[in-house]
Amino acid sequence: MEEPDPKLEIVTIFESDDLVAFSLAKSLLDDAGVEYFASEDAPAGFGFSPILNPIRRIQIPAYRKEQALQLMEELSDAEDSPGSS
Repeated sequence: MEEPDPKLEIVTIFESDDLVAFSLAKSLLDDAGVEYFASEDAPAGFGFSPILNPIRRIQIPAYRKEQALQLMEELSDAEDSPGSS
């Protein structure tokens, strides 16, 4: 079986219902020149409103995964640093 082309393969690098984190993640990818696809899905189940709590997802080409994950790690580190609440 042939390996998938990493330029055609899509991977999810971010998933959250936090609009601020989603916006920051998109901004980091924009600044780094990483192309991405952003989507919102309404979660099924009780206690969620599709309007208030959609699950936001960012997907990118697989060949940019390592770079994008490093950027997401920077975002996570910034959220965890003192004075960021």
